[in-house]
Amino acid sequence: MTHNDSASTSQVTTTVVDEPIRPPENRQTQRTLVRSLTLHTILAGLGILFLAPMLWLFLASIDSHASWGIEWPHFSLINFRHVLTGSLLHSLWNSVVLAFISTTIASVAGVFAAYALSRRRIPFKGPLILFIIFSSGVPLAIMVIPVYEIFSRFGFLSILPTAVFLSVTSLPFEVYLMKNFIDAVPTDLEEAARMERASTLQVLRRVVIPLALPGIAAAAIFGFVNAWGSFVVPLILISPANQQPAPIAIYTFLTLPKAQFGNIAAYSLIFCVPVFILYAVSSRLFREGFVLGGGVKG
Repeated sequence: MTHNDSASTSQVTTTVVDEPIRPPENRQTQRTLVRSLTLHTILAGLGILFLAPMLWLFLASIDSHASWGIEWPHFSLINFRHVLTGSLLHSLWNSVVLAFISTTIASVAGVFAAYALSRRRIPFKGPLILFIIFSSGVPLAIMVIPVYEIFSRFGFLSILPTAVFLSVTSLPFEVYLMKNFIDAVPTDLEEAARMERASTLQVLRRVVIPLALPGIAAAAIFGFVNAWGSFVVPLILISPANQQPAPIAIYTFLTLPKAQFGNIAAYSLIFCVPVFILYAVSSRLFREGFVLGGGVKG
């Protein structure tokens, strides 16, 4: 055997040895593949079921001859012009007022309550927290009728008392959520601020709130969405027709003799815009999470 033949044999042997040895496919691998394909098919089907109504909502809103089916629209903005006038526009403003007042009251009260539960020694704190968690799951339907009796007796069937009631209903979950975030704030920063003679309000405003801001924002979004999309509570507790929010206006579309699909779709899209904007603005807070910064001097 020549020197060249030996080199070629060595090269072939090296190539064969370096090639990875793949085990043959067994039944377990095939079952995993079938299970994965089945799961993805089911998820794709569910995604289509959720996407179809949103697609209809968009196409019908720009269709001057909208119907209940998904079809290529006759492009027009007349539906948006119809719903952005008169009482329908006023109903959107009522929803803004209702959600803003409710969110503000619940968020401010929730911060103080969550800070007290997180940092103070309160008798029976454990059972109290369990009660708060339980209260967050109580359905509104069992409270609306008694509250209606109280509101009607004292003349509170208007938008402001209803906003206060909605803030109370979302407060338990907001307190529990904020407390978990405040628990994660290092107490060393608060002690350093108190060494600089900072008061409790200054510690809360300059140390705790900036660090727990993602949790506070998440709780505030929950309260806003809870009030913004509320239907049963305003329907029962708000008596004046000029104070009814947007969900009630959407419901009135369904009571008309002839369904106005284009107006329903356009008004529903407009109704969703504030929530989308709120999530988009707050997404940066959720991505950043905790940032241990901020001043501790009082």
